[in-house]
Amino acid sequence: MQGTGEGIPVRDKRGTGQGPPAPGPAAGAPEGAAAETPAAAEPEVGMQESGAPQEKPAEVSYLDDLRRVQAEFANYRKRVMRDQAAAASRASARLIERLLPVLDNFELALAHSEGTVGDAGLELVYRQFKEALGDEGLEEIPAHGVAFDPTVHEAVEARESTDVDEPTSVGVYRKGYRLKGQVVRPAMVVVARPVEPVETAGAEPAAAQDVPDSADGQG
Repeated sequence: MQGTGEGIPVRDKRGTGQGPPAPGPAAGAPEGAAAETPAAAEPEVGMQESGAPQEKPAEVSYLDDLRRVQAEFANYRKRVMRDQAAAASRASARLIERLLPVLDNFELALAHSEGTVGDAGLELVYRQFKEALGDEGLEEIPAHGVAFDPTVHEAVEARESTDVDEPTSVGVYRKGYRLKGQVVRPAMVVVARPVEPVETAGAEPAAAQDVPDSADGQG
């Protein structure tokens, strides 16, 4: 039974096409498709950057808070400046009210002056003093020969006059002043008002008059 094995046929299945088929391109696929391998699907960018949209609302909230704080601070600053200006104005008004009697005394002294050298110096000081008050907003209220205005005039005396057609200030007891448009002291004035017509009874008709007794015996 020894032999060289010529009686046993040995076939190489690799060259005959038998065996499991090798993987290849599908039918109808273009040439070179077999060499291409499917690429792995890349993850979506939106998934990787999913944290960015969550941070945006927080940033917007911080900006809104900052704007609100800035607006509140601006309003606070305006309110403080307004209060400071009002306080300074009230303090100035109180000081000028206390200086008005001094101004009155200056005017009385000048009204009784005799024209001496000292009186000239007094007039110079009075002028400078009045200019300084004017720079602070003090102005005199017109009070002589003008229509009576109860908002700026205080009547201390009233008389009738045929020279006026409406209540008119004809005399001034004390000058009045405004400070920046506000009355700090009304003017004391004498008011002249028109003369009111007096109603007189009319004369009786002639027929109603009695005939004198001396005329009865005539005829």
